[in-house]
Amino acid sequence: MLAALRSRRVEKLPDQVMLRGRILFLTEDAALVRRQLDGHDIDWQPATKLRDNISTDEITPAYICYYYDGTLGDFPYLGLKCGDEFPITRGAVKRAGFVASVSGQRRGKGSSREQSPYAEMCAGIKLVVAQSIERIYRENCQNLGVLTTTDFSIIDSVRRGEAIPLSAFTAGEGEITRGIIEYGGLFNFNVARLQGKVVLSSPIGSWTRPRGRSASRRSSRETKGSWSPMSGSATSTSRPWRQSFSSSSWDRTRRCTTPARS
Repeated sequence: MLAALRSRRVEKLPDQVMLRGRILFLTEDAALVRRQLDGHDIDWQPATKLRDNISTDEITPAYICYYYDGTLGDFPYLGLKCGDEFPITRGAVKRAGFVASVSGQRRGKGSSREQSPYAEMCAGIKLVVAQSIERIYRENCQNLGVLTTTDFSIIDSVRRGEAIPLSAFTAGEGEITRGIIEYGGLFNFNVARLQGKVVLSSPIGSWTRPRGRSASRRSSRETKGSWSPMSGSATSTSRPWRQSFSSSSWDRTRRCTTPARS
């Protein structure tokens, strides 16, 4: 397996990314969501209320998590409640050709299930835009190669079909997270490390975990885990890390449509 990893071709993403496709605005208005699913693009304005507090259980309800492959692409947002309705049905997001999904505050709260961004990715979603994004959900997106941002100005760039600097998604990130984004996901990032294309300024595992209650809230992959190129595994208290490092997880991810970038 190590020989196969060392021979795998991995390269950094280009400095500019192109995201071609429609934008899905997850609003509180169920009729407006259904209209988008039917093929109508809306001219969203801030006055149109976006759904806040979208949990991972709304993105992928628990019963959907029995699936573990590209089938998940049929299911994103099946649990999304808009008003008193659940406007999204199986396969609707995938059929509609969306490349980006937009929502309000606290996107991805709740359990740290990796299936949620995986389902979005398999349905064609390559970009998540929200007013705020929960840490574990954001890291799971980044691990899978789904771009995330709280900068709503990027929506106009997607609408116009403009190239977006990759730095728009890496600015302010730590060394590891930046590398994961630049290589299109956690697996490729670690293959690049194995091949010597990535050399970190400090070896993983050399950090001291933050102490105290407030510090623990700031802890992330920049201060957790260790990667062993000999074993091809990670040691961590974070479930998404253990899952994302596995070769089987990567094999499943490859079956989905990967982000189109140029």
